[in-house]
Amino acid sequence: MGPAGETPPIFAQAAGTNLIYVVNIPPGTGEGSAIIVLKDSPFQTLASLKGKKVAYSRGTAQTFFVVKALEEVGLKISDVESVNLPVADGRAAFLNKTVDAFVEGDPNLIKLQREGSIRVLRDAQGIKTPGSYYLASRDFVTKNAELLKAILSEYYEVGQWANKNRRAAAEILAPKVKTDVDTMELTLARRKYDMKPITEEVINAQQKVADLLYQLKVVPKPVDVRGAILTTQEYAAITPDAVRNKA
Repeated sequence: MGPAGETPPIFAQAAGTNLIYVVNIPPGTGEGSAIIVLKDSPFQTLASLKGKKVAYSRGTAQTFFVVKALEEVGLKISDVESVNLPVADGRAAFLNKTVDAFVEGDPNLIKLQREGSIRVLRDAQGIKTPGSYYLASRDFVTKNAELLKAILSEYYEVGQWANKNRRAAAEILAPKVKTDVDTMELTLARRKYDMKPITEEVINAQQKVADLLYQLKVVPKPVDVRGAILTTQEYAAITPDAVRNKA
């Protein structure tokens, strides 16, 4: 079992794997992801990026973010030149000025903001996404319901502690992600470690992402999210009580 953003489960389904959605992790504030330009860039608005090079990781949550942000200003994804690069390569291309804009995330976004070397054209605040998920194989879930519920309960409690003790959590995590404690603390403040049960609302939101990725030809075939969920009874057996009450 492990956590994943909204897009990996869709790729997993398209590839025919037997992973299922266990619980939903609601998105953060949206401040931790942004479409940015360099401070001296001539581009002042998202609309001004029409026909320009925008670097992001195609097929990740960044794809959904870019599409929805451009829609707000009357543009389609085809109205910009999408440059598909891994995050590190995209950042290098951006700083070398070989692309016009870049989708950056925390903690590096925070560092660039503090340096004053960039401008944010649009962060992800207000762009509603399904968030992310804990995934597990269907075989493991059906055979280990009690164990999985205990694991999820522990994850949930650790997350609640992190929400209430961000500085302490930052001190633990900062060395692991090779950043300073202050940056890590702000990164955590822009996130929320929580869980929600898999509900109709969550399923429908995830299906919209799946449909979008198919329309953009990011996945080769339509994906039915419901093919990767459990029955109501199965979810009742694995979902911690504190999480089930958030439905």
